[in-house]
Amino acid sequence: MNMITTDDYASFIGPNAGKYLFNFAKFQSLRDGFTATWHWPAFLFGFWWFLYRKMYFWAFVTFLLGFLPFGNLIAQFGYGLSAYFLYYRDSTAKAYAVMSTYPGQNTRMILEETGGVHGWVKIVGILCFFLQPAWIFVVSLLFGGAFMMSFQQVIM
Repeated sequence: MNMITTDDYASFIGPNAGKYLFNFAKFQSLRDGFTATWHWPAFLFGFWWFLYRKMYFWAFVTFLLGFLPFGNLIAQFGYGLSAYFLYYRDSTAKAYAVMSTYPGQNTRMILEETGGVHGWVKIVGILCFFLQPAWIFVVSLLFGGAFMMSFQQVIM
């Protein structure tokens, strides 16, 4: 199996490859072992960051953890501490898959398409951020009265 070079990783990562490659080198020096690092975007925007970086499994896990009481708050620290490592593992697995599927070919273009980022995630994330208060307002108008009536019945 071909080794994944720094250029292969850079092609896969896309934007901000430098800061990722710096942390990837730490994991490689530990023979793919984990060491704690800190990633602010993953800490602050876990679901959106995983989706932006095409890590669909972790985006789904993050989405589900958001429904647990205090689960999201605790998990956010986990995302911040392990995001670089999770992305390293994901990048390595996907790069090896590309290289084994297309052996002996110039895989840079395929790595760029497989990896990289979803630019639309930033737009959708910002829209959701600003539309959430409007959604809460509409739902409270539609169902707020029903909640208050049922609450009064429980008290009485």
